[in-house]
Amino acid sequence: MDGEPNSLGTLLQILAEPRRRYALYHLRRHDETTVTRLADNVAGWMDAVQSEPLSAQAHVQIYTELHHTDIPKLTAAKIVRLHEDDERVEVIRFPEMLSNLLDVTLEYDDEAS
Repeated sequence: MDGEPNSLGTLLQILAEPRRRYALYHLRRHDETTVTRLADNVAGWMDAVQSEPLSAQAHVQIYTELHHTDIPKLTAAKIVRLHEDDERVEVIRFPEMLSNLLDVTLEYDDEAS
């Protein structure tokens, strides 16, 4: 990510990816979760915006992308911490600007689903 962890540019880059937005919607309500539970929640959101249900392979791909791409970006932005030993994702802090931006994107995503 470019710039400071909580700069507007960094937060917009984070929110540009739907998987990360969906993960953040869940993490805003739950300060701690597992990667598996987070992937299930993200898959539910993605299922809602598609005309066909997600395949088992798509579920695995969501888990993999969260674990290897999205969670590391959230970690780099100092929003979450991943506990590798039990694959637990913990919110470190949720900046007010991020929460405000999520309110806007949630309205957009609700309309799209």
